[in-house]
Amino acid sequence: MTHPEKWHIPVTEDNHAELNRWRQSVATGHRSHQLRPKLDILLSKHIKDGSYYYASSLEGFKDDPDYNDYQEITLEQFRQITNSQPMKQPKHWCIEATKENFSELKAWWEENANTDFDFQVGYTLMSEHPHDPSKYYNGSVAQCLFEYPQFVEITLEQFRQITNSQPMKQPKHWCIEATKENFEELYVWWKKNVSRRYYYFEVGCTLMSNHLHDESKYYSGSVAQCIFEYPQFVEISLEQFRQITNPNQTIMSKPIQISRELLNEYYNAATLEQKAYLTEHFKLDGSTTIKAIRGLHDMACEGWKPKIKKNHPDCFPEDSKYFDFSRYVRNKSWSFVSKEVCESLGLVPDFIQVRNNSSNLETHHRSFFLSSEYKWELKFDEGAMVLIPTKKS
Repeated sequence: MTHPEKWHIPVTEDNHAELNRWRQSVATGHRSHQLRPKLDILLSKHIKDGSYYYASSLEGFKDDPDYNDYQEITLEQFRQITNSQPMKQPKHWCIEATKENFSELKAWWEENANTDFDFQVGYTLMSEHPHDPSKYYNGSVAQCLFEYPQFVEITLEQFRQITNSQPMKQPKHWCIEATKENFEELYVWWKKNVSRRYYYFEVGCTLMSNHLHDESKYYSGSVAQCIFEYPQFVEISLEQFRQITNPNQTIMSKPIQISRELLNEYYNAATLEQKAYLTEHFKLDGSTTIKAIRGLHDMACEGWKPKIKKNHPDCFPEDSKYFDFSRYVRNKSWSFVSKEVCESLGLVPDFIQVRNNSSNLETHHRSFFLSSEYKWELKFDEGAMVLIPTKKS
């Protein structure tokens, strides 16, 4: 049987994992993109870049005259052409936890193992433990397979396919298309981060981390068009958008460890309601989250509130040595010196700003950004600290 040189296959819920696995192995462009059922079409080759996919409905693809000579193929033909095998998902699987994959494996384990056991590097994650609810083997994968030969070792890529897990990445340049479903959420962030003179962001546009030529933070077109014009941008999912633009949410769910002695101290002093809360949100070994510590503080009596804050200062950043300028950014913009004042001083309007960079929590809404239009010198003048802007030669 002869196969077409130029072919395409629509991405569906049933085939997207298999198609994406092949695309990742051959693509030289937009490699972080995950093929989307009903929204993408896998290609033998994209005519303009190395992405190997076309972002459109099947109808939209067929209407594109540049691809009139592409022939649709079946999944079976795809396997024959690419020598691809369907992704097997063994009933009993296991994978050893290493320093490199531990955070990814533990995130799945915490969500699926209803147990007070503790999963650690060097253990082997299991689809199901034959004798208890731990979902892991206390030893290497080789020891696990020797004791339970019915299990099959899988790779990290297979683990992601089986569990539908993907490592969360935060690209420097990101974009996401505004749809009827996500528009309200995207619009709230966009409105907080642009000046009043931009107001055309709507469904069908693509929200951008930062536009390269202006301060609009959006592209007036689809995400496919945006990426074609700006290939350095990476399309993100709505979940990634939430993680990137709401770092406090990520911080609040960050796992932390307290001592067993301190946990016992909290439990012994707790009311019945507080004991129920501790049982639900704290594991026996002291594993918990920042959010749980803050919740315990909120329900504690006035005598215990300062004790909890003192025991866990990192869980209460508002009480830290840093200032929080986020309220100013939400209410106005991060250029807080008026345009008129800047002009009267002979300076550019954004010569000093509140730093708005959610990828760096050390500086985000805590610091000032100094315009690169000038050189800046920090000097001491008779005990006073002064900052001097000078013109670049």
